[in-house]
Amino acid sequence: MKKIIRKIKRSLKKFWVITLREYKETKRMAQIYLKERENEELVREANKQLIDIFKILFLFPISILPGSVIIVTILELIARAFKCSIFPTKQKL
Repeated sequence: MKKIIRKIKRSLKKFWVITLREYKETKRMAQIYLKERENEELVREANKQLIDIFKILFLFPISILPGSVIIVTILELIARAFKCSIFPTKQKL
């Protein structure tokens, strides 16, 4: 029982770390778009974050479908055939 509780706590901690990181990156992206548009390197970084947001928005409705594990796996295999991924860059599996 303690092992299961420890595993759940670890998973929740990891979830919050990822959520906080995405929040900070998204906030930084908004700052770049609003104030620092002249710096090309920062705009490219912000564009990558925007793509990650679109990937998350794409995956969320699919994840609530029945059989979502199979659907997501197939979509990732198709994406890899085109040398890309459906997962956000820092959470690649």
